[in-house]
Amino acid sequence: MDAAALVDLERYPIDRLDSAEGQALLARTRADLDGKALALLPGFLRQGAIDAMVAEAEPLEAGAHRRERERTSYGWMDNRGFPEGHPRRALHTLRGGSITRDMIAPGGPTARLYEWPPLVDFVRRALGHETLYPCADPWLALEFHIEDQGDRFGWHYDTNDGVVSLLLRAPDEGGAFEYVPFIRDEDDENYDEVARVFAGTSSLVQRPPMAPGTFILFRGRRSIHRVSAVGATRKPRLIALLSYDRNPGMVFPEATVRAVLNSSNEPHLGSHPT
Repeated sequence: MDAAALVDLERYPIDRLDSAEGQALLARTRADLDGKALALLPGFLRQGAIDAMVAEAEPLEAGAHRRERERTSYGWMDNRGFPEGHPRRALHTLRGGSITRDMIAPGGPTARLYEWPPLVDFVRRALGHETLYPCADPWLALEFHIEDQGDRFGWHYDTNDGVVSLLLRAPDEGGAFEYVPFIRDEDDENYDEVARVFAGTSSLVQRPPMAPGTFILFRGRRSIHRVSAVGATRKPRLIALLSYDRNPGMVFPEATVRAVLNSSNEPHLGSHPT
């Protein structure tokens, strides 16, 4: 399937970004990122594209790399010296599966869309970068994440500010994306509010509705977020993660790759850099 046939280009003219319609799309996307840390493009994928990508992933689900560990939301920082009960000490469950790039057919619909120049250019311009390239990592450049009953992706920050994903299948119960936009900044970690988020008492947590076929662009470095536990469901939650970088040839750190491939207990940092 040709990449251009996967996207509703009438609604989202990413192949015509210099047109009036393309400029308006970019302006809306940037405004959402700046104001809400999250840009959602519902109906971005045509139904045939959703069906094709799900059909591509389903035979691979049984062989997905399973991960289950407890991790702090601040895994990339030195968390020693903080008292019991401090947010830096709190542990959250990461449990789910990952279908990695080496398992995904190079000529399949997901890989074609991931590498499609108009999509790469749309992401680049939406994030305001001078350059952007598909990652060269043979495992984590492109992934399907799977969350079945009882799976979850606990509260965490990303180590970058431009995660790109496509929701392909929602579970029957749970599995909601929840986040607090810009809860911290470079000068203030806002630990009191983070503690309320962890306790379930914060009024700032948002749960935006997302339907399959939605394109998601997220600034997660300052916005704490999670995927809530999946409840009873006939089919697991399925989302594609597309990793790009401003430099060509980017690969992930070895420890990050090992954590996803389940060959060590080192924490996965959620780093899908742009």
